[in-house]
Amino acid sequence: MPHLGEQYPGVRFVPVPMKGAELREEYLEAEAMFRSAMDEDLFDRIVDGAPKLSWVQIAAAGFDWMGGPALERRLGEGLQMTRSGNSFNAPIAEYAIGTMISMARQLPDYYRAQQEHRWARYVGRDFAGSTVGIFGTGAIGQEVAWRTTALRATALGVSRSGRPVDGFAEVHPSSSLAEVLPRCDFVVLAMPLTPETRHMFGAEQFAGMKPTAVVVNVGRGALIDDDALISALTSGQIAGAVLDAFVDEPLPADSPLWGTPNAVITPHTSFRTDGNDVRLCTDFCVNLDHFLAGRPLVGTMKEPALGY
Repeated sequence: MPHLGEQYPGVRFVPVPMKGAELREEYLEAEAMFRSAMDEDLFDRIVDGAPKLSWVQIAAAGFDWMGGPALERRLGEGLQMTRSGNSFNAPIAEYAIGTMISMARQLPDYYRAQQEHRWARYVGRDFAGSTVGIFGTGAIGQEVAWRTTALRATALGVSRSGRPVDGFAEVHPSSSLAEVLPRCDFVVLAMPLTPETRHMFGAEQFAGMKPTAVVVNVGRGALIDDDALISALTSGQIAGAVLDAFVDEPLPADSPLWGTPNAVITPHTSFRTDGNDVRLCTDFCVNLDHFLAGRPLVGTMKEPALGY
């Protein structure tokens, strides 16, 4: 964010190195913080020791990875925390659409054939006319939904409440999971991790899917029971999975997921594109304008009790 000083001449901006930074007195004078990649211990020490700090914006779409006693205490004292709500929605949605189409057209099979120097030909599936179940109807889910519809597929939403949302042909409450899953050719997981959604997808859910169904996880790794997924893929109970989030990251080299048939693994990169910095700066500046004017911030937690 090199031009912020010119854009806000009355504001002092203090850069904090991503790694190897020592706690400096000027960090403790902060009234607001934009937190991207930085040392966890240093972040905790700043939050704990900066008495005037009243707002932290994080360079992430979700809150569940944040934590620590100092932050919890400060949040209880009134510290506001906001997310970068519009920075990653579009690239994650593009990733979801791209991977669904690549699985439908069996690109992983073609890649394996190429590695083996085999002239293999497969019959792909049409994405148009398919049904995509999108679990999570927030900003990311909505971006996936309108792209799905534009490609002449049907977007079914599933959320905690089941309230209608623009862009979805239907939205169902999570209590209707068992009725929605058998209709889906693709299942996109884009919901936050909460006590209610942890391991929402296990053996029972995979058993209720079509044998041709593909799961795409752009949410959190713990939304899926890994053992149940490995079993479902190995047995052919479902056709494939694209995984971009994991309980342990980096994914350990000895994880059985690496060798699971019809699993495509990417290193939590669905959000990474060359337009992120501009979007992150725009999101931050929107809230900085609100902060300086004393207006309510955007991107705060919708359900604080559930952590999102």
